[in-house]
Amino acid sequence: MKNNINGNAAQMEAILHEDGPAMVLAGPGSGKTFVIVHRLRHLVEECSVDPSQVLVITFTKAAALEMQHRFLKITDSNYPEVCFGTFHSVFYQIIRSSNPSNRLQIISEIDKYKIVKDIILRLSNNAGSNRQDFIDSLDLIGDILSEISRVKNVGFSKEDKHENVPLGRYFNVIFEEYNKALREFGLLDFDDMIIECYKLLCENQGILESFSERFRYVLIDEYQDINMMQYKVIRLLCKTNNLFVVGDDDQSIYGFRGSDPSIMQKFETEFDGKSPRIINLNINYRCGKKILSASNKLIADNTIRFKKELVADDSNGEGYVYPRRYIDKAQQNKAIITFLSEHMHELDRIAFIFRTNSEAMFLANTCKMAGIPTNLDTKAKSFADSKAVRLCENYLRFVYEGKKREFFFKIMNSPKRYISRSAVTQSIVNEALLRNYYRGNSEKLREIDKLFRQLNMLGHMRPTLTIRFLRNEIGVDKLYPGEIDALNELSELSTKFEDNKSLLKELSDIREKSFQFLKNPTAKRNGKCVSLLTMHGSKGLEYDYVWLPGLNEGIIPSRSSVTLSQIEEERRMLYVGMTRAKQALIMSYITGTTENPMLPSRFLRPIRYLWEKDHSSPSSPSSGSSTSSSNSTSSR
Repeated sequence: MKNNINGNAAQMEAILHEDGPAMVLAGPGSGKTFVIVHRLRHLVEECSVDPSQVLVITFTKAAALEMQHRFLKITDSNYPEVCFGTFHSVFYQIIRSSNPSNRLQIISEIDKYKIVKDIILRLSNNAGSNRQDFIDSLDLIGDILSEISRVKNVGFSKEDKHENVPLGRYFNVIFEEYNKALREFGLLDFDDMIIECYKLLCENQGILESFSERFRYVLIDEYQDINMMQYKVIRLLCKTNNLFVVGDDDQSIYGFRGSDPSIMQKFETEFDGKSPRIINLNINYRCGKKILSASNKLIADNTIRFKKELVADDSNGEGYVYPRRYIDKAQQNKAIITFLSEHMHELDRIAFIFRTNSEAMFLANTCKMAGIPTNLDTKAKSFADSKAVRLCENYLRFVYEGKKREFFFKIMNSPKRYISRSAVTQSIVNEALLRNYYRGNSEKLREIDKLFRQLNMLGHMRPTLTIRFLRNEIGVDKLYPGEIDALNELSELSTKFEDNKSLLKELSDIREKSFQFLKNPTAKRNGKCVSLLTMHGSKGLEYDYVWLPGLNEGIIPSRSSVTLSQIEEERRMLYVGMTRAKQALIMSYITGTTENPMLPSRFLRPIRYLWEKDHSSPSSPSSGSSTSSSNSTSSR
């Protein structure tokens, strides 16, 4: 068999591994799928392992199907008995086997959302002065559900403060009520399925022995993404210790789901006495040498990792890294549009990778207005459509468009002031009448006085100071912490105008243009479009040209990342983004102005020499179009 496979030494060591525990450290572009499918073939064809005794686990259904397709292709579909599945599908099968007549009812995402919404509304009825906190959190139910999932996968702890979660103070109550509702409706979510499977295997020795005998060889892909509950189930199942795992601790970026990279770190200790093997796939078949060199330097700053360094295959070519800096987003966006306009014939070879989805959406809207097709065309939304920006706009429209009641209703309780709609009876708001309505209520009168003082001040400010006042003094940033990117766009836009009426007109124009483009999506030229992705969404993908914009402190790492583990995960996200590039990598950050300077990401320190050496025009990154890299071996 050795003569039939063109693998490097480390790949062959992994492929030919037979019995006992082994962990393959597979860096980006190192050929992990190639190794997994050929090891499967080696087991069934060379080692005479019964294919029905082999279990291959991946994290997504699409990945499982792709792996199965690759395996069947190299074996002429001779071994369909090999079981490919996700953790959820395998655990579902185990639970069903204990009671075939019991149809497990898995809750839908929509119903999960409805249950949490109902819980929040019930709690809000008894929240008194904190009621508005609950109402505001209805827009962030997805974050609460993510935390519920994380807690189920890592284990519930009453000491956990859940500080970065909406309604964190009430999370334990929401968690308990959510689980109670599932029990009442006879439903499970996917995380419950893992917990139930673990309980079943612990309590039913017969079922445990049955599945341990059936799956004598277990292979797990993307092992860095495993969480503690999944790991506990796998350790119960894998009695033979024939566990073969493939992963890269430097690409562990799903901590918010409960993924625990320390499980990889403990592999040798967990299998002490069982002769565990650690195999390092250290040759990268994707990135040009300069791209890989910069990526290696960046990730080396992480302390919680296996010490290793990827080497570019000679066929990759040198590749290019283009450092860029811009005064503001407007200058950066202008450079991006210029770059894309010069590469319209190869848009499908280009990706822009961001820390957050909102950043990607903003560029999608910019591209849409420039007639450049993207993968987000149908989803592109202007920053002017965000709730935070609309609130700022409504404050200004009230001040500059005649103090109309329709605008007052939209601002009077943002932030919460508990002003009743019945207190405003006329189409033009009259402060004296409002004060008369609340006569005798000194606390409410103080709130009204403060509000109208603020509104009066807004009528005498230039746009830049106006937006800063709305964000910081009135507190729009605190009201919409998830829309800081949109508010930053608004702040930047405000610097272009001398008066607030012009700013209001520009916001209306932007929204109208966005609406027209959404009504008439850009026709994709020859089916080609540029890819706009998040760092999470880019994992597993590769492109000839990759641009990482906005690499500033507070964005990457995000402001909410404070612990060592959080900071190191953020650095891994940037590493994932960088290693998507095959031929050219463009990295840019915003410098800001003298009055409002911005800092580059701390993660760029190991490669700051790139910016020190670069003397090219910041508005002309398009020299990245010529490279010497080859993609002939990237399919490994």
